[in-house]
Amino acid sequence: MENDKQFEQQLAAFLKDSQPKIVQKWLNIAKLSKEDPYYEEIINNGKRTVELISHYILTEDESWIVTLTKKIATERIQANVNIGEFVANINSGRSVVISVLNESEFNRDDLSRALDKVNDYFNSYLYHSVTEYTKQKDSIIQDKNLFIKEMHSDRLTILGQLGASFAHEFRNPLTSIKGFLKLLEGQQHETLRNHYFEIINEEMNNLEEKVRQFLFLSKMRGIDDTPSKVNMTSLLEYSVEVLYPRFLESNIEVITTVSKELFVCGVEEQLKQVVLNIMINSIEELSENDQESRKIVVEGFKEGEWVITQITNNGEPIPSHLVESIFEPFISTKELGTGLGLSVCKQIIEKHNGTISVRSNEDETTFVIKLPENC
Repeated sequence: MENDKQFEQQLAAFLKDSQPKIVQKWLNIAKLSKEDPYYEEIINNGKRTVELISHYILTEDESWIVTLTKKIATERIQANVNIGEFVANINSGRSVVISVLNESEFNRDDLSRALDKVNDYFNSYLYHSVTEYTKQKDSIIQDKNLFIKEMHSDRLTILGQLGASFAHEFRNPLTSIKGFLKLLEGQQHETLRNHYFEIINEEMNNLEEKVRQFLFLSKMRGIDDTPSKVNMTSLLEYSVEVLYPRFLESNIEVITTVSKELFVCGVEEQLKQVVLNIMINSIEELSENDQESRKIVVEGFKEGEWVITQITNNGEPIPSHLVESIFEPFISTKELGTGLGLSVCKQIIEKHNGTISVRSNEDETTFVIKLPENC
């Protein structure tokens, strides 16, 4: 027993003294990039790993291993390193420690015992590393899936809200088409027939465009859609145009002040979802308001390297106790609201490296969206 204790102390001391050599040999063969955001921390983690071998040999305490592997797994995930590379680097560390032991002056029996101790350590180290890495990755995937489902659900809600608007938009072209088809039945004059066909074709193209606009929101896309250059000027003008029937129906005055050539880096359909959601919320708020003057102001302008969008309505203010939490899930000012719409908007904008905020007083409520101009 005394011999075992003495051997463990000798082995721990040897590994502690060999730390610089072990770390350097590991850095020479590990799969690492100097562009890694945690490169310097990786070196410190390597040193700490060797220190823990000595601690483990003397105590067989795994708690320090758990703490270190949690830290390293988090850093590897944030550096977007795959699990294969992560495991390969751990096993490279094992190989280096074994090679250094093989070069030592331990006799054959002691060397065999030392290798058993080192393998026990790295088996525990590998188990906790992979477990923590997998746990964190699974959590990220679950969060992404939840966000995609919420975003899709919110789009379907917007589709329902837009349905009333498009009903008006569809009715007029269909009425025109039906009328000109009746005129064509008895029309013999070729010039007039061609003119009627041109009008019908134009109205059909109009309907096709409306259907295309209506369907884009139903596409279930993820948060990893490839960003591109988005014309926010056109996006804001489109959003006002597509909701115009709702504005008329609710007797809402719309004032649009949008600078020309406003561009941001993002996913156009997701940004449309955010803008439409806020505009529809404003329409619903004003529709429930008995005041005579109903107004929505849409503004877009550049501020430094940021593009600012402001959507203001003069409806009832958001209660002061909800202003700070209005973007949290399940927080809603509507009696039957789920509170997911603005939460999804916030997630979308933050995924675009932007911010969304609200200010509200007795006179007006303004949602402010701030997006970077460049990717």
